[in-house]
Formats: sequence, structure tokens, C-alpha cells
Amino acid sequence: MNIQEPVSAAVRALKANKLRSALTTLGIIIGVAAVIIVVSLVQGMQSSILKEIEKAGSQTLTVRPVFPTDMPYTEFTKIKNRDLTLEDMNALGRNVPQITQLTPFFYNGAEVKAEGRSASVTLIMTDESYVELNNVNLAAGRNFVPSDLRLGNKVAIIGPHVIEKLGLKGNPIGKTIQTTNLSLEIIGVQEEQGAQLGDDPDNYVLIPISTGRATLTDAQRRQLIFQARINPRISADDGADLVEDALRRIKGLRGKEPSGFKVFSPKQLTGIISSITNVITAVAGGMVSIALLVGGIGIMNIMLVSVTERTREIGVRKAVGAKRRDILLQFLIEASILCIFGGAVGILLGYGVGALLGKLMFGQMGGIPLWALVSAFMVPAGIGLIFGMYPAAKASKLDPIDALRYE
Repeated sequence: MNIQEPVSAAVRALKANKLRSALTTLGIIIGVAAVIIVVSLVQGMQSSILKEIEKAGSQTLTVRPVFPTDMPYTEFTKIKNRDLTLEDMNALGRNVPQITQLTPFFYNGAEVKAEGRSASVTLIMTDESYVELNNVNLAAGRNFVPSDLRLGNKVAIIGPHVIEKLGLKGNPIGKTIQTTNLSLEIIGVQEEQGAQLGDDPDNYVLIPISTGRATLTDAQRRQLIFQARINPRISADDGADLVEDALRRIKGLRGKEPSGFKVFSPKQLTGIISSITNVITAVAGGMVSIALLVGGIGIMNIMLVSVTERTREIGVRKAVGAKRRDILLQFLIEASILCIFGGAVGILLGYGVGALLGKLMFGQMGGIPLWALVSAFMVPAGIGLIFGMYPAAKASKLDPIDALRYE
């Protein structure tokens, strides 16, 4: 039998029940759209983070204290020295000539006030090299100068979202914002950068490290994070080894005694981010794929109803010469058309929603890998074959005489 005949019969049957066919594909549409949205958002998140890593440069290392999340808590408690201080960083700079620049910073959440309004911000205590190392462009004003750091001047560089939250009108340069402990003069405004992974650089307030350090507790002063730029004559990975060895000597660690700090090269950070996003994609994709399973069950249910409704039609077709495989093929094609149509609509819906959410959350849309698009077509087609097989087999096995008698 020509394949066009069962395809035409399947299409006619679906057109005869347009609303039911549309509702049947809804589970597939939702499942495919959810998978595309999840993949798109994870890819957007990964691209956003990797872009931030690239901004710091391929020769920039990040050094921080160990966190409880880095290892099992029982191992974490065994590490004796989990501190990282400005003194450690300065000693590192003296001992490793391959380091061309060091940028320290302390993070701290804070509430700032101005003109009767308040806003929650991320307070970063750093020096003048932070702006250059992290490719932060200033829309207005100036960067810190050495005298700001030397004298502990109470000045600040703020992000555009801080201006919006505080409702600052006109030129903010020269205006004053208040924290719990400090009264800060605005000397600079950052250009908008966009949020990354829940972090919003546009909500940062930068102040001189010498100004902010006095407001920290002793424990907070021992949780320094810093960036180290390595001479391009050596690789960043080799530089990471040099930094780790030197810091271990500075902190008096011997043998295999665990370090209370971690050193990350851009390559390591990229690998960690890729591993995390791959796990997120697999877990989230698996969870939302349950909707595809539910959609497949819905299609099987509707196809069984369709077989029952069309029993006499099947009997007539068999009576005029249709073979078992012809009936089987027609019902399989019906189920596959429903799934493939649902997959196509799901891709378009997922692409549109993913683009919108990606723009809102990360400032860009994440790319959709080829495997996700191929799967979005192949998986629904497979679901159509698998879940359509039983109703199709049931229809093909009907006895033509019994089918013709069916009311």
C-alpha cells in the first residue's frame, strides 16, 4: 500500500476532531517547551558566568578562603587555618615576582540611605585596581586614587540600580549616601552590566578597602578574597601552582596538611561552571521530561478512545481489503503526527519564553544546543510510536465481522 493513503487517512481523522487533537498535544507541547526553556536558561547562565570570567582576563587568578560547601563538614572542621588576610596577600606579592597585580576585596551586604529612601546593596571594599581588572566602565565621575586608599577617604562608586532604588535625581556625583557606619560621597557611577546568576553588579557600592576595613569584625577581616594577575610569560595554571605553593609557605603549612584557601585559574573556573551547569541541565531536564511522559500517556488514552469510536470504520476497511499492517500503520501515523506537531509548537514556545526569561535574568538569551533541538523532534516522535503502538495493535487485531456488528 502506498504510504500516502494511511497518512491521508490519519490527517483526515485528526481534522475531524480538531479540538480533541489540539488538547491531546498539549502535554507534549508543555513538555518540549519546558525542556527547551530549561536548556536555554542554563546555557544563558553559563554564558553569562563565563563572560564575567573572560572579562577578568586569561591570566587572572582568584584566591579565596575555603567554604563549608567546598567539602564534607567533618573535613572542613579539621582545617586549622581557614583565614586569608591582607597581610597574606601582601606577603604573596613580595614572594612571587610573576604576579603583576593584586586586587583585594571584601564583600558585605549593607543598607544604604539617601534622601529619605533606603536600598539593600552589595558593599565591596577594594582598591583602584578593581575597576581596571574587572573591566568596569564608569558612566560618570572617577575611579579611586591612591590618596583615597592612603587616607581612608569616605567615597563611593555606585551602580546604576543603586541610583534607581534611592531615587537620586539629576547628577549623583557629589551627593551623599549613608550606611550604618559611614557617610559616603559619590565620586563615580558604573555603567550598566546586567545580572549574572543572581548576582547584580549594577547593585554594587565600591568603597576604598581602607575605609571599609575599619567597620569589619576581626573574623570578617580574615575572609579576604583577592585576584592575582600573572605575567603572560607563564600559563595561568602554572601561576596557580606558584601562588598555592607560596601561600602554603607563608601560612606555614607542611607536607599534606590541607590548605585553608583555594586558588582558581580561569580554566579551572570554566571547568567547574561547565560541570555544574551540565548537572543542572541533566537534573532539571529529567524533571521537566516527566511532562513528556504524561503527554505520551494522554496520547495513548485518546488513541484507545479513537479505536473504540472507529470500530465500524476499521471493520469496513478490513472488509474491502485493508491488511492488518495498514490499520497498524494508520494509527501509528496519527499518534506520531500528534507528537511531532506538539514538539514543533513546543520548540517555538520554549524558544520564545526562554529568550524572554534569559533577557530578564541574564541580559541575554542562552543558545540552544543542536542536541536539544534534535531531541525535541526525535523524542516526541519516539513517544508517538511507543504510546501509539498498543492502540494501533489493538485496532489492527479487530475481527472485521465483529467490527461491522459493533454499535
